[in-house]
Amino acid sequence: MNEKAVSEAVGFVLILGIVISGIGLVTLYGYPVLVKEQSNTDVKNMERAMIVIQNDMKSLCFKNVPYKETSLQVSGGTFEVINATQYGGFINVTNGTPAFQKNYTIGALTYRSDRGTGVTTLENGAVMIRQEGATGSAMLAEPRWFYDDSTDTFVIYIMNITTEAPMAKSGMTTVRMSLEGSDTQSIPVAPGDNVTVEYTSGSSGDYSVAWENYLTGSSVGMQKTAPSNYYERSGVANLVIKEYRIRIHDI
Repeated sequence: MNEKAVSEAVGFVLILGIVISGIGLVTLYGYPVLVKEQSNTDVKNMERAMIVIQNDMKSLCFKNVPYKETSLQVSGGTFEVINATQYGGFINVTNGTPAFQKNYTIGALTYRSDRGTGVTTLENGAVMIRQEGATGSAMLAEPRWFYDDSTDTFVIYIMNITTEAPMAKSGMTTVRMSLEGSDTQSIPVAPGDNVTVEYTSGSSGDYSVAWENYLTGSSVGMQKTAPSNYYERSGVANLVIKEYRIRIHDI
């Protein structure tokens, strides 16, 4: 055989080119997919952690447990506690006769992903998700509002989150909280009058779609009216509002 035109350098260059091309393709297409999957995993883990915290809050409010601690791993984002007075979100409840109207500030626990657009929020006993910059939202775990058809009683639960100072953390954290106090109001509603609920979003983002789907669902049965963030319930004979003040000591 005639090997005068054969060179080892040519083979080396070809093999090196194939290797570099393979690394480039993996970096270009594979790495973003891996980052996205990791981000999705982090968000899903925090969604489950928020539901655990929600259950702990229910234990404080409904089971007379004085103190709860919840340990969780915050990965790929920041976990934040927002005091009710600084949150900006509130729920306004009104009825007709006797005249009653009050704003209930709520506060929130919020997780924001650093690698994606996912935001998870625990607000007024509800765990909700949304995408940063998008208008839609969804409720993963509902609060305990309900309407009792047998007595025409509408029960509203308010969970007010308070802290001594703003808190935010990543990595391993332990949420320490206790029930600071509670109040219950029982308000008669005159025949023909409606109970009106107004929801206003706070600094963690717009969750009006999630609340609309919940308030107009079968468990609460309210009707959306103008303006767009008002909801009414007719046929109510007695309105019961239970407000719980939950203090977050540390995270």
